[in-house]
Amino acid sequence: MYFGSVRFFKHVIVVVTIIFIVVPCVICFVLGSQLKTADEENEKLRAEIGSRRIEEYETSCDADELFRLYKDSLDDKQGFLKLVYEDDADGYTAAADEGKAKAEESAAAQASETAEEPDAVPTMAESADETENSGEAESTGDAGTTEAPEQEPEFTHTVEPDGTSGVTAAYEMMYPDLYADVPENIVYNSDMDYVYLTFDDGPSKYTDSILNYLTMYDLKATFFVVPDGSAESNARLKRIADAGHTIGIHTASHEYNKIYESVEAYLDDFKLAYDRVYEATGIKCKLFRFPGGSINDYNESIRDDLIAEMTRRGFIYFDWNVDSSDALGATWTEMYNNVTSQTKACNRAVILMHDYNGGYNTILVLEDIIRWLISNERGYKLDKLTEFVKPVQF
Repeated sequence: MYFGSVRFFKHVIVVVTIIFIVVPCVICFVLGSQLKTADEENEKLRAEIGSRRIEEYETSCDADELFRLYKDSLDDKQGFLKLVYEDDADGYTAAADEGKAKAEESAAAQASETAEEPDAVPTMAESADETENSGEAESTGDAGTTEAPEQEPEFTHTVEPDGTSGVTAAYEMMYPDLYADVPENIVYNSDMDYVYLTFDDGPSKYTDSILNYLTMYDLKATFFVVPDGSAESNARLKRIADAGHTIGIHTASHEYNKIYESVEAYLDDFKLAYDRVYEATGIKCKLFRFPGGSINDYNESIRDDLIAEMTRRGFIYFDWNVDSSDALGATWTEMYNNVTSQTKACNRAVILMHDYNGGYNTILVLEDIIRWLISNERGYKLDKLTEFVKPVQF
């Protein structure tokens, strides 16, 4: 009798083993093989897309365009770039040379008068009396007076009497119209889980691609620009403004040694960039970003005075708390991981990316970063910076 026999139970055990062990193993092997094949196809497709994008941008790349990237440390944790353009901004160079010439001429004149008539140098009280009588002295036109020469505010660190504060730094008298129109007591917007994409060093040949991605996903961002005053630069600035993005000042020359030589030198550079943006767009910028961030090795000697002066003029500076490291040569994977991991750790994120200095990799990774942000379970909200966003500052 077969049923109930030892042979019957052996067959039952074999069938059960096949159904519950062998069959699942076979299914897992087949599915795993199919998944591996799909992954390989996805990698090939991603590589092909990346290759086509690179070919597209390499086709438009100007082979004669040269630049040098300099790396330096920031708090022993992060680096920053010093970009020196091959084709420097002529306007800034001319302004800096003219200012330097004026400073040397003024210093020589003061030294000459001091050597000839040392007793004629006024004290602080005498200087105040001479200020009251300056109008009368000018009306007489007496060229032989021994009054102290009028001080040049552009490149001097001397101070003058001021009835309210006691003294006024010379740079406070520079550019009397260079003030930001912002409320005195700003009430910041609530922006938990907000993300702000920012792009430095543009406009450039990459600006159009960045704008296209932002338009594709109906997003607003912030551009801290380095305008050179050319027709091409002005056209791109106009496109950024017309699309409703925020434009902030970064620098006119991006030459750290010149910019941070003194507070006066920084104001000269800032004013040139400010005027170029206004001429191209009609926008009077309120926000700015220090080249290299607000804390760097170049501005250490003037940092406190510089921040105080820009704040007194109403301008608001933004640093960042998420660094893609695109300008430091990060790969696609490194940039993507930097942004996603650092953003997760922030209640609100100001992401540093670069227009010109980021290069092809920034363009290649930008859409993937945007898609991750808008689909994240935290429900990130992407927006542009304004004076009503509480600044992220080092």
